[in-house]
Amino acid sequence: MSSSFLRVENLGISLSGASIIQGMSFNIKPNALTTFLGPSGSGKTTVLRAIAGLNQNVSGQIFLEGREIQTLPANQRDIGMVFQSYALFPNMTVFDNIAYGLRVKKKSNKEIEQKVAVMLETVGLADKKMAYPDNLSGGQQQRVAIARSMILHPKLLLLDEPLSALDAKIRIELRNQIRRYQQEFGITMLFVTHDQAEAMAISDDIIVMDQGKVQQQGSPMEIYAKPKNNFIAKFIGNHNLLTGSEIKQLGFKTIMDQTVQVQDSYIIRPEIFEQRPSSNGSFMEISGKLSQRSVLGDRLQYVFDTAKHIPLKIEFLNQTLPLELNRPLKLYLNESAIQRVGD
Repeated sequence: MSSSFLRVENLGISLSGASIIQGMSFNIKPNALTTFLGPSGSGKTTVLRAIAGLNQNVSGQIFLEGREIQTLPANQRDIGMVFQSYALFPNMTVFDNIAYGLRVKKKSNKEIEQKVAVMLETVGLADKKMAYPDNLSGGQQQRVAIARSMILHPKLLLLDEPLSALDAKIRIELRNQIRRYQQEFGITMLFVTHDQAEAMAISDDIIVMDQGKVQQQGSPMEIYAKPKNNFIAKFIGNHNLLTGSEIKQLGFKTIMDQTVQVQDSYIIRPEIFEQRPSSNGSFMEISGKLSQRSVLGDRLQYVFDTAKHIPLKIEFLNQTLPLELNRPLKLYLNESAIQRVGD
């Protein structure tokens, strides 16, 4: 099996005469869920539509399983797409919406009955097969749209912010279901979102985009723990992004046997502060006080104003009484938890 299922080389896309994407290249692994993550306007959907064959004025090369497809019309690329708007046929039942593609391909009624029945069970809508879209919730409608695409077993399934119109609880449930479908059917999926928690939760690989460019590609842990540049450090997670000068003010002269450089940037993740030093590692004591507290459900987030006037975000599990604000406090930080941006 090839390690590169989808290969995009030197992709360029223009819309209304303006260049949106320039010289973009990336590879997608087979049987994986890869997410395009980035702020609104970064070009995520534009790239997805180019892969699907829905954009004009596209240059560069797109290879699917080694076959060049950028000159093929959309209906010959063997690519499925699920849109943010469910795009269901309002005059068709759930069964008929899911069966639509099979009927276009002129499959037999027996085959259609069998495949739709399996898909209805997979997405948990067997009891809704004769319902119309207007009688379904938003989450149910999106499951129908996903089932309609998956039943054709496309080589590649593209999902363009499919959960953005749903409320938080349904989003979490459906994103987990999408991940289960992907693993169960072994489908290669490309998923677009601007929600980093969503991307981290379901992805094998993440492509972070900004201003029409790939800023970094890697696993969720790689993206989170080793940001390639300052944009990634600010956008992903909730890092403290500090200058080398600020790191020195906190008392660190070296990080992992390397001298702290004033011109470099460093990240400190908020969850790695400790209220008492453990026996392992080299810890620095940092004095200050907590000035703000936010409850994030399972976590408590604070702003720690250090004695050196460097505000730091810190987080602890919400399992004990909250720490008091505006009282002298000492926290401990292991130098191994500090990461130079770009390493």
